[in-house]
Amino acid sequence: MAYLYQNESYIMKAIKLWSICLLFTLTINNIQAQYREVGLVTSASMGIMYGPVLDARPIYKWGKSIARVTTIRAERTYMNYSRYQDNNYFNMSSGFFTGQEWRKPVTDRLYFLHGPEIGMYYSSSINYTNIAPSLRYQFGALYQVNERFNIALTAPMSLTTSFGKSDGAWNQSALSMGLFSENNLIVLTYAFEKRVRK
Repeated sequence: MAYLYQNESYIMKAIKLWSICLLFTLTINNIQAQYREVGLVTSASMGIMYGPVLDARPIYKWGKSIARVTTIRAERTYMNYSRYQDNNYFNMSSGFFTGQEWRKPVTDRLYFLHGPEIGMYYSSSINYTNIAPSLRYQFGALYQVNERFNIALTAPMSLTTSFGKSDGAWNQSALSMGLFSENNLIVLTYAFEKRVRK
């Protein structure tokens, strides 16, 4: 039992340290940015074809120019509580991804984009906790509607593993690799640049 608690403590400390380092790096890069985009991302098949109409999550991008940006986006987050026959049920889920995006012009307004993302999903219920780190590489196209608005469509390759905690013990419960097997993403952003005072 002592080994299990020590292993759990090591995993949580590593996640906290990684999160602090990531937050510090993203903050420094954001302060130096000359170009920024803010917008919404949705799963192409879920948001348009059969899923929730407003299946949209926030996304933020920044960099020195449109050619290369750092990205951070939230995944679907929810919290549920219910009571049935004197039993309480609770579960929650959240996630985020951050990465780098390179854009190569094809025409005046059309760009080929690609880049890596790293992130994780977290879900928890009364008796079970799951953490799923994921590494993705996306390919797609970005179109500048005008100087302010961009729309992009991306398709990811992904490698995801999953660690579950049940009865006080952590175990690796899944490992999956996908080649364009996840939902495509549609991204709509508003762009603005830092103006230099003369």
